[in-house]
Amino acid sequence: MPDPSALKSTLARAIRLLTAEGLIDMNGHMSARLPGTEHVLINARQVGRSAVGPHDIVTVDPRGRPLPGEGDPPAEVPIHTRIYAARPDVHCVAHLHPQFATVFTIAGRPLVPVFQLGALFPAQGLPVYDDPDLIRSDEAADAVARTLGSARAVLLRGHGAVVVGEDVETCFTASIWLEENAKKQLWASVLGSPRVFTEEMVRRVRASLWDRAILLKTWDHYVAKGQREGIL
Repeated sequence: MPDPSALKSTLARAIRLLTAEGLIDMNGHMSARLPGTEHVLINARQVGRSAVGPHDIVTVDPRGRPLPGEGDPPAEVPIHTRIYAARPDVHCVAHLHPQFATVFTIAGRPLVPVFQLGALFPAQGLPVYDDPDLIRSDEAADAVARTLGSARAVLLRGHGAVVVGEDVETCFTASIWLEENAKKQLWASVLGSPRVFTEEMVRRVRASLWDRAILLKTWDHYVAKGQREGIL
């Protein structure tokens, strides 16, 4: 098995930063595929998300079962394992409880791209999984994966969101951008009907923004902020 140390450190950093930004609270989790294996790394169930370190990342098999000597994974680990099974292109999954994005599922309003960073998401709005219950079975997680489809994120009604990425930094950036778009849309709604990006605008802006150097600017910004504030 490859040495997972560096990936565990990056994953733990991302979880602490997402917690500091309010996208993860006392619950929530983030995982990554362990390259060269069928195993998945994910934060342990018992550890506070704001204090996760590399030693708090556990390894599970494709069924979500911890390897011998590992701690317990979160109860909703099927979200991760079943999305990985459905999406070979995905190498990181975050289950979030974002304050602003979740409001749209409560109000029954579509979360659509209205802000530059929101062009990462579909012009017709993010898909919504309509069951607010915990997702603790493979059957429920498979339904989430089907609702997600080929998208970058899916909202969970009255619950939160799931965001996917090609790696930890990409998944982190998409999570931040999702909530930033949700904030702007909610604030704009106070003034009137937000102007939604057209499909052509989404394609063009996404092509401009979805560049590795730009993604890493977001990651590096929050890492520096976390270091400055003593989070990392």
